[in-house]
Amino acid sequence: MFSEKLNQILLSIDTSAADLARFISIDPSGISRLLTGNRIPRRGGSSIINLVNGIYSYADNHGKIQELCSLLSCSEVKSAEEIKQKMIFWLYEGEEPRFGNFTNGTVRAPYKKFGEKLDAAMELAGLSNVRFGKLINLDTSYISRFRNGLRSPKSNPQTMNNICQVLIDRLTDLNKIGQLGALMGVNPDTLSDDEMIFSKFHDWLYDQSDPDNIPIVENLIENIDEFRPDLSVTLPDVNSIITSDDNNQVYYGSDGLQKAVIRFLGTALNSGAKELFLYSDQSMDWMTDQTFIYKWAALMFECVKQGVRIKIIHNVDRKLNEMVSAISSWLPLYMSGMIESFYCKKQKNNRFSKTLFLCPDLVCVSGSNAVGIENSSGIFRYDTDQTILNYQKDVFDSLFTDCKPLVRISTGTEIESQVHAGNSGVTVMGTTLSLVTMNEKTLNGILLRNNIPEKQVQSILSARDFHRQLYFEKIKKTFVHEIMPVADDNQLFEGKIRVDIPEVPLTYTPQEYADHIREIMRISDSYINYRFFAIPDAPFSNTKISFSDNTVIVTRLKPPNISFIISHPAICEAFSAYAENIKKIYNHDKLTLNQLLKRYL
Repeated sequence: MFSEKLNQILLSIDTSAADLARFISIDPSGISRLLTGNRIPRRGGSSIINLVNGIYSYADNHGKIQELCSLLSCSEVKSAEEIKQKMIFWLYEGEEPRFGNFTNGTVRAPYKKFGEKLDAAMELAGLSNVRFGKLINLDTSYISRFRNGLRSPKSNPQTMNNICQVLIDRLTDLNKIGQLGALMGVNPDTLSDDEMIFSKFHDWLYDQSDPDNIPIVENLIENIDEFRPDLSVTLPDVNSIITSDDNNQVYYGSDGLQKAVIRFLGTALNSGAKELFLYSDQSMDWMTDQTFIYKWAALMFECVKQGVRIKIIHNVDRKLNEMVSAISSWLPLYMSGMIESFYCKKQKNNRFSKTLFLCPDLVCVSGSNAVGIENSSGIFRYDTDQTILNYQKDVFDSLFTDCKPLVRISTGTEIESQVHAGNSGVTVMGTTLSLVTMNEKTLNGILLRNNIPEKQVQSILSARDFHRQLYFEKIKKTFVHEIMPVADDNQLFEGKIRVDIPEVPLTYTPQEYADHIREIMRISDSYINYRFFAIPDAPFSNTKISFSDNTVIVTRLKPPNISFIISHPAICEAFSAYAENIKKIYNHDKLTLNQLLKRYL
């Protein structure tokens, strides 16, 4: 009977109806009815396909494929498809069922994802990645990442518009706007003018009805990934900014606050200050003046250049886009390693605002005003009296007790241990196969072939052993997921695939790459908590990302080699959602993954 055999399957993979239901996100009562015989799904229908997909995925994720195959007497079967078909055949007592499609539990709507839609529109327009990249002034690799679902252009509205306009212009020239309408599922007659075409195509391509935080995460990583230490603008000379003829104690409005802040930073520099404390929860309108911004930036860069440490409490009000915007805008200063940033857990006061710039025992600028009047008639004090300075230090300390770190900076190689702390699983997204999953014999061979000095060899081996220990300690407790690009054959045989040693520019031979892949397959087969997600290209070319439930580490792989450690829950959650989106696209069961990787052996 169907119900008896289903009970045997659950016993073989060591799960209950409730656990299986939770895993495949269905009502437990549905599986209970199948186990008791109160309901038998139609052969070849979507219910049995979804159930079999769920059982197979559960067995694959819990290392029970061998036990399942033993029960089904299909130990020699080599593909997931065959095992699922065998399961249906066995459940229905050997009667030949009508097999469905096992690639997904549900049928995906055509062109639902941005990558699929872009790919279809480019095919219709007859555009290759190279030609399209030239038309919208983007590197070919970006177009490839868009099409294969690894990147979204939503972090850059201008890029979104350019993509639409170039495709529309091309399809207009080819007289294919009607075919575009058919692709979008709209009546071609409604595409009556340029504005209407652009609006409908933009809405269809980017599916704005399904907002998410992925573009916010991508924007932050992209800013870190593409950061260049050379400033794109020339800042004014610091000596021309600092003046000594201002003796005011009170300043009014946004203009007054700007003058007070310039004077404050100048005084700190001239006095050899060692640290600054900054807090403001008022509107940032006073910082939008371009002339002031350049002066402020010049003084801030001079501060960090002279070794002044800056502790700042960002007023982000716990909104993800505000936090990411704050991090991105302060990025050049973060790169100096002299900034400590925090976020306040308390909601800001909607009646009064507070601004406090403090150089302990020297000077402070402070203001407390009704919200909305700061720029016009707000009052800001410039104080050097020690009693007032002591009071303002107490104010900052009081605010600080309700703060947590927003971003920390590190240049150490051991920083990744922070993401392995705690009980949550770890996901790592890199640009090449991780050194952690390379066996020591292969690594020694690569280092010997490239004549790496013995002292450096020992340093590389020590770092690799340290991180490998972290990996396998974590795997014993919970999961480690790696999202890594696998090599393009042309690049591999041309010696262009980098080894995961940022400080030494080494590349694989095809045999070394094969040995590394073989070790990944061994780890994958040996440890049920390790999953390898093979992707066609790295989402970001200069950045490695490691994260758990409570820590995100974004590491630059080119100078300045620096790691950003972020621990805000909303940012960690957004990074997790970003990774889960990629995992869904490239989630292969272990049998299928091994078949994919065997082409390198």
